[in-house]
Amino acid sequence: MAQASRQRHFRHHKGTSTQRRLDSEDFSRRNLGPRQFKESSPRVTSDSSQPRSGDTASLKDELVRLLEQAKEAGSDKAKETEDMQNFSQNAQEKLLLACRMLSLESPDDVDLMSKTVFALFNQDLVKAAAVSPSNRLIVDTLCRFFVSALKQDGAWGVGGTEANSSNSSASNASTEPAERMKIDVLRALSTVLFENGSQVKDSLQDLFQVVVTICGKVKRHEQSELRRMALNCLANLVHKTGSLFSTLHERMYEIILTNLATTAQYEGTPATSLGTTRRRDRGSERKLISSALRALHFLLQEDKSLSTRSIPPLMNVICRFMFFTSENSSTQPVSSTNSSAFTVGVIQRSSYSIPANTIPLTRSTGMYSNSLQILDNSEGSYITYLSMQSSDSEYSDSDSSVLQAQRKQHDGKVRLNALLCLQALARAAPKQLQPHWPKFLTSSNSAPMIPGTYKAPSLVGLIGTDPIYNIRSAACVVLGNIMDSSKQYLAMAEEIGKSHTGLLALSERIGLMTRELHESIALAMTSVDSTMDQGIVIQMMKCCSSIVANCSYEKMKPGLILLPLRPIDKYLDSNGKQQLRSLPSFHLGSRCSRPRINAPIPTLGFFLEPSLQSAALVFLTTLFSNTSAQSDVRRSILVKVTDSEDKIPRLISRLLGFIEDAQIPAVVRVEAWNALRAIGQFHFEVASVAWTWIDTALANEQNLEDVRMRSAGMLFLEEYSKSGANATDPLTATWWKDVLERHVLKAFAEENSSIKALGCDCISNLPASVFNCLPSRLEMLIMSLVLGTALDDHASTRAAACRAIGVFILFPSLREDSTHMSDMATTVLDLCHDPNMNVRVRASWAVGNLCDALVLLKTSGGQGHVLDEILTLTFWTKIMKSALSICQDHEKLKSNGIRAIGGLLRVTFEGILERERHSLVKDAVYALIKHMEQGSLKGRWNACYAMQNVLLNPDFPIGSTAGTSYALDSDMVSWTNDVYGALLQAVQQSKNFKVRINACAALSVPKTKAKYGDQAMLRKMVQVLMTAVQNLDNDQGEHAFSEFQYRDQLEVKLLRCLDHLLQLAGGVASLDLEMDPPPLLQRIIASRPQNVEETLITSTETEL
Repeated sequence: MAQASRQRHFRHHKGTSTQRRLDSEDFSRRNLGPRQFKESSPRVTSDSSQPRSGDTASLKDELVRLLEQAKEAGSDKAKETEDMQNFSQNAQEKLLLACRMLSLESPDDVDLMSKTVFALFNQDLVKAAAVSPSNRLIVDTLCRFFVSALKQDGAWGVGGTEANSSNSSASNASTEPAERMKIDVLRALSTVLFENGSQVKDSLQDLFQVVVTICGKVKRHEQSELRRMALNCLANLVHKTGSLFSTLHERMYEIILTNLATTAQYEGTPATSLGTTRRRDRGSERKLISSALRALHFLLQEDKSLSTRSIPPLMNVICRFMFFTSENSSTQPVSSTNSSAFTVGVIQRSSYSIPANTIPLTRSTGMYSNSLQILDNSEGSYITYLSMQSSDSEYSDSDSSVLQAQRKQHDGKVRLNALLCLQALARAAPKQLQPHWPKFLTSSNSAPMIPGTYKAPSLVGLIGTDPIYNIRSAACVVLGNIMDSSKQYLAMAEEIGKSHTGLLALSERIGLMTRELHESIALAMTSVDSTMDQGIVIQMMKCCSSIVANCSYEKMKPGLILLPLRPIDKYLDSNGKQQLRSLPSFHLGSRCSRPRINAPIPTLGFFLEPSLQSAALVFLTTLFSNTSAQSDVRRSILVKVTDSEDKIPRLISRLLGFIEDAQIPAVVRVEAWNALRAIGQFHFEVASVAWTWIDTALANEQNLEDVRMRSAGMLFLEEYSKSGANATDPLTATWWKDVLERHVLKAFAEENSSIKALGCDCISNLPASVFNCLPSRLEMLIMSLVLGTALDDHASTRAAACRAIGVFILFPSLREDSTHMSDMATTVLDLCHDPNMNVRVRASWAVGNLCDALVLLKTSGGQGHVLDEILTLTFWTKIMKSALSICQDHEKLKSNGIRAIGGLLRVTFEGILERERHSLVKDAVYALIKHMEQGSLKGRWNACYAMQNVLLNPDFPIGSTAGTSYALDSDMVSWTNDVYGALLQAVQQSKNFKVRINACAALSVPKTKAKYGDQAMLRKMVQVLMTAVQNLDNDQGEHAFSEFQYRDQLEVKLLRCLDHLLQLAGGVASLDLEMDPPPLLQRIIASRPQNVEETLITSTETEL
């Protein structure tokens, strides 16, 4: 029962439709029967326009029946049947009719309507989430009805809310009927608004005004329940609406913070100064805090600008209520009127001025005596999060254990909602949150962490010691989200070798927080009871994985990354893995998580769940994948060998034990393969020592029926072969031959498409030198399998085959074979029109490599005859059309098409250029011009590089046509000015230095003055380049910091290009230009290669 009650209290935080069920158990305690409505007399009126009393009575009976049916259907899980859909439609019609016929002045009518609507919407019997005219009608009509009812409360004849306000000692159970009815109306309204806020239109302004008015009565303690329901309405109104109500967000934000501030002041009142009734009223106050934080959470989710504009007050709220306990608030001193509203009623984070030895630190006793103790390494003293809670002695003897349990659950709701607010803040503004980490992340109050100071509560403290497991899980998730969005910030962490008593740099403060974070999470992992809290252990492991994945250890002291591993290592014990096939069931996340059966305890001390060991193996994978601590991990873990004669690394032996044990669930064995894959990828030398045993495991996996296991083995082989190709001691041809025959080629016979794709990926890692050493039969078999796989029915397999072809097409032995080149080119050109974009991306990359291979055939000596044989007009046309088509495809493909055009035009023969100059060649040139002037940065870089390739073809027509076959058309080739204009524009306007470098390289390619056209074009080029050199010196502050690493290279390119043009033009005098300072001449000379004679043209020297 306690577990069910706890689930009801926290159900609305799970992001499902059950969020609508706000305090439904409190609602069910009151009389929901139809008797009170049947005894009421129908309203009679003499106005003939009003509905007849008999019709109204009949409608009331219908509503009563709906209410009873809703309660009966509450336990029915099959709500998607046709009967339930008909019931929902009928209920909507009755509700619409009731909104027109029932009297707003009758309290019985309003009460019946609110209870019926709440029951129907709370049980999901009426669904209006889908945007449609009918759903908008029902939502808007109900909102208008309830808003009008809230405005008519004075006419209900049951006593106004102000009449009995003097009775401040009355409990919530004796709240005046008018206020209780308003609470019911607001509760029903909140259920209607949940996930339906976007459908509120006509009644929005009236609804918002009424709700805000109720929320604004923060000085009335007696109306806390009323304000809570109004806050729930605000929360549900804004939920999943995005920016639809952005004009109202600021006002909502102010109302929420005002309610939190006032409630915090009330919670700070000492319990001894209140009577028993007022102490019990604290439960409603805690509910109010929880609802306000929930509304704040939804608001931060929908409007991220609130986080970025006002993060300090938000952090004040969150940090106060993250560690909220009513026991601790009852012992807080009364704050003065000038103190902050958020300095009372919560666990206080102490200041650094309080030394540890001035605070009595004693071990917590009782049921929490075995909880995690936060150690103070410097003084040897400790204090717990739970020991900060006071005893129950200040409460009267009439407080039962049930009330105490409810109080703790209400406190947990406050902490949970505060954590959700922190999570929303971390997702919306991670960079703005980072300076506030010392307030909540670690147990120290502010950076620097001075040794010997009091340890304040922290997020990690909640993970290790909070009595409610949902809070601990939520804290793990929040900490993981914070880490995942702060990798760049954590990369600044640095630890100094000696103690520092002065001010610390930001990197050193981050380093101290990073160390404390590792120590705290490791201590929490060590202290958790794994026999009962396996769900929490799994969340902690995931949190550790996020920490290790995002922290940088290059400037930290050795051994830090190993701290979380030590408590996790026990979950990889081979003595416990044999029990996985006969595991008991656990209620993970429940406070009473215990085995349902009394089974013998294994050597490890408890049963290991598959998800527990999977989480431990995921952490290992993350640990091995962190590139900033490879030497530390390798030195401390992977070098340890077993005691046997095999001398295999101990950890690899344990992973292979998981993989080869058929009794272990497949999910655990797959994660073991993933951990082994990380070792092969980042620690190749260590994995190569154990290759004999890994090879045996791979061979055994081929006989398994489980596709996941075979895929995991092939994934390891793909990463291992990739690392081996780039290793200092690369894999030999003998190794490749054995692996291809025993493992890789067998993958092509699999029916599963993913395994075929992994086989192609493995072959793609085959080096050219090794491929040439393979037997001819094996070479032919590989090519046949890859080309055949490119025609597979599955897109992933075709994409992997395209990647393999793109690699093979650059192999010298294959590109020099016209038959192989023709087969590979035909295959990838056809796949450029594949309906799957991923296939087209890989195929376009292979086409770019095809054109690069053609360039290599032309530039390498003695291979011209192969190019003549391959590059026929038909073949050239097919490649060019495919490249132009790629340039018009998705942005991911355009760069490959641009690269292909540049390479193809570089090797195009003069006859083809002359034949196609008015069609395909012209289209190709202007495609390059277009991408030089606009498009993505990658596209512009590739376009400038491709134009450089085009200009390297001596037969390419550009510049003056004098003495050429193009002289009959005009004096200048038509695209000359456009080509050079686009290159000059890139030099002048591009903010990326690499684009400028490629543009300068392209301008420097032509070797004759005629290729540049006329004297005016040369003069323009020299003038632009001189201006670019001057701007490079003057406008340094306008460029991004990341670009300055290419500044020197760009300067050299500009000066060499200027030198080249001046020599061709005959000096600046012939161009009617003036070269300002003589230092420019010296810089041009200094930029020349050393093997070039440092002399300028005589006319240039004379002009200078």
